[in-house]
Amino acid sequence: MPWFKRSSGAEPPPEPAPEVARPTIEPLSAAEVAWVRSTVVGLAEQDVLDHNIDDLGRHYDELLSVWLRLREADRPDPTNVITQIGLAFGQYVVDQAGLEWVVATGAGGPEIALHRPQGDLLVYPTAMIAERWAAEAQGVLPPLARATVEAVRPDF
Repeated sequence: MPWFKRSSGAEPPPEPAPEVARPTIEPLSAAEVAWVRSTVVGLAEQDVLDHNIDDLGRHYDELLSVWLRLREADRPDPTNVITQIGLAFGQYVVDQAGLEWVVATGAGGPEIALHRPQGDLLVYPTAMIAERWAAEAQGVLPPLARATVEAVRPDF
């Protein structure tokens, strides 16, 4: 009994993967730029050091810990926290790697993202934070930020 079967060529080739449409990329409006800035600046009111990814990671871990200690039925919607931390995380990546804020509109609707036209690179910082929050992952923000910057920094 053979462990594998050689193809006689009679099998049809695999179906190609369906094409995924690239999102439409647009710059942020003046109001959206102001919203990003004010949202990130609002972290100072929570004693988070400006432009300090380690302190942002500490703050994220503290908020997640408090949220996890609550009974599931008593947990507030974390969307605003995730958005604020995601925007600050994104601003760190922008500052370190030279990406720009954009609105990327795809099949799921518009989402704020980071973009670099060279290579058509898109990064979704709030989605990255939402995934870590949902996974209840702690101690991940500073290493994730540094790895993201390293991965997207242009080679000059």
